Amino acid sequence: MIIDTNHRTTSKLTSLAAAGVTGIIRYYARFTRQEEKRVTRAEAQAILGAGISLAIVHQAAGDSADAFSHEKGVADATYARDYAIRTIGQPAGSAIYFGVDYDAKEPDVSRRIVPYFQAVNAVLNAADGSSTYKVGAYGDGVVLQTLLDQNLVSFTWISQSTGFPGTRQFKASNRWTLFQRLPSTVSGLDVDVDDLNPAMTDFGAFQRLMPIAGSEGTGVRMVVKARDGLRLRAGPGTEFDVKQVLAPGTELSVITRTGDWASVDLNGDGMIDGFAHNAFLGTA
Repeated sequence: MIIDTNHRTTSKLTSLAAAGVTGIIRYYARFTRQEEKRVTRAEAQAILGAGISLAIVHQAAGDSADAFSHEKGVADATYARDYAIRTIGQPAGSAIYFGVDYDAKEPDVSRRIVPYFQAVNAVLNAADGSSTYKVGAYGDGVVLQTLLDQNLVSFTWISQSTGFPGTRQFKASNRWTLFQRLPSTVSGLDVDVDDLNPAMTDFGAFQRLMPIAGSEGTGVRMVVKARDGLRLRAGPGTEFDVKQVLAPGTELSVITRTGDWASVDLNGDGMIDGFAHNAFLGTA
């Protein structure tokens, strides 16, 4: 099950995983009045630590024609790429969706939304040595069809408003990646459940984070110093389930640090296996 939500998921992850959630879509937002809408690195770490993949959509406004222009595409994409690289550590090659959350018709699509996504593509794929990202779009059928036809997106996410123009026809074309269902509740969390097109295997999600440049003590080999063993948890805190107990002397790699906690890789493959308390880790 794939869900999207504008609420913090950290305290619900064990329950969500038990309910069959395998992917969560969370937000970047250049501006928002709802602080928890914007995913944090700690939450991203916790989601991945729970064995759930993470996908990203950027939406600040997006609910009217005024939110779209070439200039606003540059602003939104620059913010999203910077947040992905410097705050989250989103790996290159994954996707950032951008939301068109209103009943968009011509001439808005050609005059506003297409230039917006042209700018998004230019920013997310700039050859400046930084990570590049695939582009996804959330919206109605007319918007998604147009963006696909102009090769401006790799992934399409149909909004739950099936009465919007062209949506039923676009869904029938089977070119969509995700289809958003009506709001519901899973594990006490307000969410939308999203269907993945059975013909698709990828929707731009990721299963690991990259180290943040300048993060102290990341990307180094460490060893467990706890005499009685060290609890490896599903998230950065004692409220998360214990996945296993690491024996004294176990070597591992620190991927990221969040306060007193480190996300760690036990197998040397760059994947997060869980979270351990920094106090019980020493240099290998």
